[in-house]
Amino acid sequence: MYGKLRSLWVIFKIFVMKILDNLHRVIFGLPILKRCQITANLFLGSQYNKIGLKKLHKLGVTAIVNMRIHSVYKSAQYKGFKYLHLPTVDNTPPPIDDLLKGALFIENEINHGGKAYVHCRQGLGRGPTMALAYLIKIGTTLPDALALIKKVRPFASPRPGQIERLKEFEVYCRKNFG
Repeated sequence: MYGKLRSLWVIFKIFVMKILDNLHRVIFGLPILKRCQITANLFLGSQYNKIGLKKLHKLGVTAIVNMRIHSVYKSAQYKGFKYLHLPTVDNTPPPIDDLLKGALFIENEINHGGKAYVHCRQGLGRGPTMALAYLIKIGTTLPDALALIKKVRPFASPRPGQIERLKEFEVYCRKNFG
């Protein structure tokens, strides 16, 4: 009985964190920062608004990876940011080529002293999938990368197809990058 209550409590807590994160994004332009910063130079979250874009700039973010089908803001609004749009249908895995393109984009930016923000609509599936791809590309195992993201963003939940694609990507990276 205790185990079942504990599980329900954890599910409720994660649900509340997700709601608060989205509410914060709507009001303040960005998700809650402590639910976004995966590493010192990698941020993961949901779609920001114009105010949030200014806040990203103040945080030192220099590059943005958008995993949404549509680019919500016109490219002029990304002035000062390097920007990569990899349109991916919600709840589906990006192709290996897009995972590689995004991971290399993030890696290059961070290796040159920048910071990257990866996002999709809610920061639950597509965005975390790309952040995981970057972590895998730099040598982190998929389970360790997922644990790192879940520690910060416990409601991140890549779909089974996205996890399977990341497993394929991990094999690809180990074969081609050591």
